[in-house]
Amino acid sequence: MKSKLFLLALFILGSISFANAQFVNEKPISELDADYLMIWSDSGPILSSKITVRVDYGQGGRTPQITDERRRAISFNGMIAVLNMMSRNGFELVHVVRDSKDANEYFYLKRKQSRIVYDPANDNTVDYDSNVHSR
Repeated sequence: MKSKLFLLALFILGSISFANAQFVNEKPISELDADYLMIWSDSGPILSSKITVRVDYGQGGRTPQITDERRRAISFNGMIAVLNMMSRNGFELVHVVRDSKDANEYFYLKRKQSRIVYDPANDNTVDYDSNVHSR
């Protein structure tokens, strides 16, 4: 009984750490220095209905997948799950394009949401946070 409880506790702890750890090229998704990016799905693990996702934000080279902290590709239940995760990381859906060569492959264009900072000393005006869009 103790071993089952121990395994259950390990599973729960692993799930909690998985929920907050999505990376692209070893950078947390929320910290990517890109205003626009494109994501699309690959087929996931063999004999599974899950998908993996590739991210292009202008980095060049091989297009990386979304991974966990151990560099293992993360599998998602579908693109809506990916869009929800990207929304939680500061991105919003801008446009969806269907590739005419492969009817099953979708491309999603994303952009970072503007973070607005209120400055009461500036006579109730709103300015953009310069730390968000640093180049």
